[in-house]
Amino acid sequence: MNSHRSIKLAMVALASAGLLFAGCAKKETVSAEPAKPAQKVQPVKASASKPSTNSVYFAFDSAELDASAQATLDGYAAWLNDNSNSIKIEGNCDQRGSREYNLALGQERADSVKSYLSARGVSSSRIDTVSFGEERPACNGTGEACWAQNRHADIVTR
Repeated sequence: MNSHRSIKLAMVALASAGLLFAGCAKKETVSAEPAKPAQKVQPVKASASKPSTNSVYFAFDSAELDASAQATLDGYAAWLNDNSNSIKIEGNCDQRGSREYNLALGQERADSVKSYLSARGVSSSRIDTVSFGEERPACNGTGEACWAQNRHADIVTR
């Protein structure tokens, strides 16, 4: 009977030990589906629209771009960087000055616009320039109001 009692004691000891360590077991959860990698969300890039005006204007005897011209050209740079269009820049002058002088100033104005756009990422290979000097006036009258309309560079999409 002694062996029977020893067996009972051993079983009770084993059962007690099992209950004692039962709370320490780690539970492992198994998912039926494999984990999915996190998806990167690409921001929606709004494409720039073509500016509503294609002309920038200059002060008398100048090829410097003022703030208004720069704002227009910033819009063109964004638009050109979003698409593959090529452009031609046509430099123009008022009728004061010699024909040769106005052709040179018109070219300087066109080159100024090209340099500005190139500095903002537009490939210079997509930009051609030409000077019309005083040959294509927007206004045929005289006086500062008319002459100011003739001192411009036009951006023509090709």
